[in-house]
Amino acid sequence: MLTDSTKAWGFVTRVLHWTIALLVAGLLGMGLWMVRAEPDLVNRYLMTQWHKSFGFVVFILAVLRIFWRLSSTGHPPFPLTAPAWQRRAAAASHIALYVLTALIPLSGWLMASASPQNDPDGFPFHIPNRVFDLFDLPDPFPTGSQDLNDAFHALHLSLAILLAAVLALHAGAALWHQFVKRDNLLGRMIRGRG
Repeated sequence: MLTDSTKAWGFVTRVLHWTIALLVAGLLGMGLWMVRAEPDLVNRYLMTQWHKSFGFVVFILAVLRIFWRLSSTGHPPFPLTAPAWQRRAAAASHIALYVLTALIPLSGWLMASASPQNDPDGFPFHIPNRVFDLFDLPDPFPTGSQDLNDAFHALHLSLAILLAAVLALHAGAALWHQFVKRDNLLGRMIRGRG
């Protein structure tokens, strides 16, 4: 079944969910590694280009996921045996995940666009925002600003930390429901049915 129903998550939802989850986990790890641990500037540059490209992919998939969810006529409910606070927390965490997976790539694009190194006459570099070396993203800041770059960097980092925390809670809750409560909540997102 491709679409969601009140009994099962559809194939499209499950593919989007797990693809975004894997990409986001990889991007969080890569982002941390390239700014904190990678000593070689050439490797850091290459990692940054891959990070930008896969960030663009996550943004597109996140937007598709949001539209898919909004257009869905139904979806499996949270276990009715769960307390109301857990149902509210689950709903809030899902909204946070949707919003953060869209905002983080946007803040990264704005950060890179605002960098003076992105300017066509940027000295000593001209580092455009290219996606897999196929096309350039638009540049809302033709003249870079280090202050803007720093502000968007702080936003990008803060949102990434928040996303990591929400993901940890989300994954922990899913594992708890699957293995402690045994209500097959995780199984529904793997196999699609309860």
